[in-house]
Amino acid sequence: MTGATTAHRALECLAEEWETLADRDAALEAFADRVRAVPAAQPTALQAQQAAAPMATQAIQGRGATPSASDDHCASVRTAFDETVRQHSSGCEDESRFEAMATTLTEDVAGALATDTGWTPPLKAAVLEPVSTSRRELAARREIVREERSTLETAIAEIDEIVGWLQMTVDESFLQCGFDDLRAKHERLETYQDRLKTCLSRRQAQLTGSTPRDEPSGPQYRSVIESIYASGPARYPLLSTATQLYGICGDCQRTVRAHLTRRV
Repeated sequence: MTGATTAHRALECLAEEWETLADRDAALEAFADRVRAVPAAQPTALQAQQAAAPMATQAIQGRGATPSASDDHCASVRTAFDETVRQHSSGCEDESRFEAMATTLTEDVAGALATDTGWTPPLKAAVLEPVSTSRRELAARREIVREERSTLETAIAEIDEIVGWLQMTVDESFLQCGFDDLRAKHERLETYQDRLKTCLSRRQAQLTGSTPRDEPSGPQYRSVIESIYASGPARYPLLSTATQLYGICGDCQRTVRAHLTRRV
């Protein structure tokens, strides 16, 4: 059972998620660098009057502005998107470029880039803003994954100890054990159950956001890890493993207790 529980397999899910997040963040960073490198035309007098408008609104208003010095600047940005972010898009394979850009940059910005009517500073800023927001969200998600991995590794170390002891006990014959040996086994199983109960309580507190430590927890934490484990064998792998192991320890303790009563 050691190394093969749902909690152990959850570590594999976290490793895959970490790699996906790292790839996505690297793609966004590369896209942002390429966007910054594309020079934008100075805004017209009309755009200067619209400077106080929201970024997305500025991007739309910029469609009627004088085209930038190079008419292919918007095309360069679209190509940069295809070669970076779109390769790591989580959308379906037949998702159009516009749909992918709208998901990442908003529909307004995607529409402005599709018209080839002017690459202006307001449009450039409107492209970079959602990229920065997405990278902050990815950083928050990576922090949750990091905390989850730490939580699992700590719990798995304890689970491995308990499972290892149970596996050794399976090969023993309780009929050949003395009273003191049986009593020691009974006490050890009770200790294991207490530790598992503590593990379950700590995990529940983490999922509900009631942990005393300053750590990522609560509804957002729960939502993220649920999405990571959605395709796995258990929605809450650590709770599932600890609960199952608690029951096994209880069954084993009852068997030991039965042998103890026969020795009295």
